[in-house]
Amino acid sequence: MKKFLLWSILAASFLLPDLASAQSICFWTDAADLVPVRIYIDQEYLGDVTEAFGKQPELDTPGALSLDLTPGRHDFTAVDKYGRVYKGADHVRARENEIYYLKLKGWNFREVNRADYAFVFLDWLPVFGPYPYRYPRIHVEDLSPLEDQGLLIGMAATAVGATAAMGVVAAKNWNVSDGRFPYVALGLGTEYFSTLRDWRNVAQMKARFGAKGGISLLADAGLAVFPDSWHENTAFTFSLGAGIDYGGLGFSIRYKPAVGRSSDTFLAARLAYDWWVAPKFALEFHGGFGVGGYGNQGLFDYYDFPFGFGLLFAL
Repeated sequence: MKKFLLWSILAASFLLPDLASAQSICFWTDAADLVPVRIYIDQEYLGDVTEAFGKQPELDTPGALSLDLTPGRHDFTAVDKYGRVYKGADHVRARENEIYYLKLKGWNFREVNRADYAFVFLDWLPVFGPYPYRYPRIHVEDLSPLEDQGLLIGMAATAVGATAAMGVVAAKNWNVSDGRFPYVALGLGTEYFSTLRDWRNVAQMKARFGAKGGISLLADAGLAVFPDSWHENTAFTFSLGAGIDYGGLGFSIRYKPAVGRSSDTFLAARLAYDWWVAPKFALEFHGGFGVGGYGNQGLFDYYDFPFGFGLLFAL
């Protein structure tokens, strides 16, 4: 009897941590004309979302699909009844002691080359017939920079041209007196990457050299918030960059690698204007363009167009 109890305790000690580490995710949709939606995790069919809901359902509600996944990243594929694949996310990231609710938005289902999704279409045929066109069929998030290179070439040419033009202007005005420069400034900033769905809130540093024409070194670090639940909710973020300036106008290039849990990565050009409303205080506005994605190999997964706002305090 003692041996039986001992083996039971040992078995429980190995099994219970695995059970406790399961992560609940609820898939649901409000698009009634697209259901049933088939759900695949790591290319394995796990069930259907069979009903549409006007608001977020509870976990385990019939018609939604609730699953328990081990913590970590899992490949995710959803296919509507017409055979269109969901492009709002390609993975989910499960975390212990949290419940995720992933809403499948109707406009994110796209036509695809079905040969790329053989694990879906080998054992299932979608409905044949017209499906609703409620939104334009070409979306920036559908374009791959490595495959659809026209926009990438245009971005690169724009970045090179802007850098050259700003470089000439900065060189000519390097010694033109301007009381605002040089300086080292600290501040706060917020910006949004619309394709990556990455809202970055950071502490930032800018070192500005030269006079009216100059160069700058940039760095920031803080917290990235992912409003959509298929990525981690929050993660540490940072970036490094350098730019060329004329007065308060600056053109810079910034880079962020994917490191640890900070899985997003980007390479972006930024046009910014620093409005010095007081001798030591400026409002900073910026917008830009670039590429990005998730993971070490994801830099050229998507095009993106970040924009944001910040505060600078000169030391």
